[in-house]
Amino acid sequence: MRKKDKIAISLVAIIFIVIVGMWGLDFSSEYLTVTDIKMNASVYINQPVEITGNVKQDTLSIDGTQTFFILTDDISDIEVHYRGEIVPQLAEGAKVSVRGILVSEDRVDANFLVMGCPSKYGI
Repeated sequence: MRKKDKIAISLVAIIFIVIVGMWGLDFSSEYLTVTDIKMNASVYINQPVEITGNVKQDTLSIDGTQTFFILTDDISDIEVHYRGEIVPQLAEGAKVSVRGILVSEDRVDANFLVMGCPSKYGI
């Protein structure tokens, strides 16, 4: 077998393995904006939500293992109550993505928090 044939077969095999490996992955997970949530709050209340925005200035409060802040997309705001490990980069004005339960149209109880864009971290 020629070297070119071996390389071609190897490339086809690698592509096949990548396609099969990614077959079951869910790429539909989409973080919503605060405005998306607020416009359709009745759909999301008592449901798991994933929201992205910025920590509004002068709203960040950390008390032991509880963190409170307002998440904003510069159009709408929502309170975030987060219980868990404090993320060191969490600061006012920082981009943050939260995952949790929307308990009212104005508040989400978050159980997961990541700084920056969630897709950057493969979440």
